[in-house]
Amino acid sequence: TSTPTLTINATSVSFGSVVLNSPVTQPVTLTSTGASAVTVSSAAATGVGFSVSGATFPVTLNQGQTLTLSVQFDPTATGSVTGQLTIKSNSSVNPTATIGLAGSGIPHEVDLNWNPPSGNSVTIAGYNVYRAPSGTTSYQLVAPSDAQTTYTDTTVQSGQSYDYVVKTVDTAGVESAPSNITSVSIP
Repeated sequence: TSTPTLTINATSVSFGSVVLNSPVTQPVTLTSTGASAVTVSSAAATGVGFSVSGATFPVTLNQGQTLTLSVQFDPTATGSVTGQLTIKSNSSVNPTATIGLAGSGIPHEVDLNWNPPSGNSVTIAGYNVYRAPSGTTSYQLVAPSDAQTTYTDTTVQSGQSYDYVVKTVDTAGVESAPSNITSVSIP
């Protein structure tokens, strides 16, 4: 007797941490391993941000033939998300196969670093970092005086552009003129 059998190369797919609106794709390979052809009738993903592509169903795989599906995670919010990929076929073993999907959406961030000014007679106590929507002059203090020459901005929003400047602060609390502007666009 002919026995269609579908073998899937994964029982779960973990996407790890993925930045919001920056989709990541992983392959899932289906193989016909039985004595006869297997027909895959559908593949569907559930869970916020998960999707599957790579085939139009139904698909018949002859003995030894493979089909690679693309499973995508495109997080829309921060936090952990789980889902499921369900593959239906006429396989003699596990005709409705489920594969766990997992990932975490993480926010965009802007990592800034700068060199301290040289040849300065004033003792620098720290740096103030300011941010404005690109093309405006409405700068807001986002990092008050800190002696570090780095700053990570985790409050940026997708689809926005920002301008940053840094001002040195001396021991008397007096700010310098602003640094050159650094512009950043968030996908």
